[in-house]
Amino acid sequence: MSGTQRTGLAVITGGTAGVGLALARQLAGRGERVVVCGRDRERLAAADALPGIEAIRCDLSVESEIVSMTEQLRARGGVRLLVNNAAVQLGYRPAERDPVGLLRDMDTEIGTNLTGPVKLTSLALPLMLPGSLIVNVTSALALTPKRAAPLYCATKAALRSYTTALRYQLTDDERGIQVTEAMLPLVDTAMTAGRGSGKISPERAAADLLRGLDRNRPLVRVGKARALTVLHRLSPTLVARLLRDG
Repeated sequence: MSGTQRTGLAVITGGTAGVGLALARQLAGRGERVVVCGRDRERLAAADALPGIEAIRCDLSVESEIVSMTEQLRARGGVRLLVNNAAVQLGYRPAERDPVGLLRDMDTEIGTNLTGPVKLTSLALPLMLPGSLIVNVTSALALTPKRAAPLYCATKAALRSYTTALRYQLTDDERGIQVTEAMLPLVDTAMTAGRGSGKISPERAAADLLRGLDRNRPLVRVGKARALTVLHRLSPTLVARLLRDG
């Protein structure tokens, strides 16, 4: 990334808070044309007021909003970088929920974390410029799940598999589109409030992620995700035990 010409858009989903916003700020600081999307109108307005950043409302669990966002991106020119960062983690026990609320939350979680990124990527591919990059943000929980969030872990594992398969598929694309998985550790965001310890800041996570992208790595492992990946190769049972109640 560091040596490329900065033409086209850098698009970040979930870019109005947390790692997404930190990444948007850092990319804008490099002179990128950054477009972020999110659902919260106040956060969208705040992001839209930042230099070099434009905000578009899009709920990734709603297909019509993904289509609308893609058309807005088309009107703004080609896409150089697409970062599928948005995610929600709704901890619950299915047997203890009312069916209506349970199914609604499941649709939101799967849509935001998995089907939304897949649909957006598919619709954005015709807009991608030569030498562009798709980044899908996963989690160390894609390696092995934790008890409290089975659906979140499943979506991240599925997104990890999708990312690898898409990379294989695009090796034949004449535009030279690269596909990268960014695996994050526990980051200090609203989603992780009250969960776990040893969190890193969104700013550090974004900086580490950008360093990995600058080195053209197909897998960027941030912070403790590096050690967990290595340990998982050596002892999957140990990592499963470590993350199970995380």
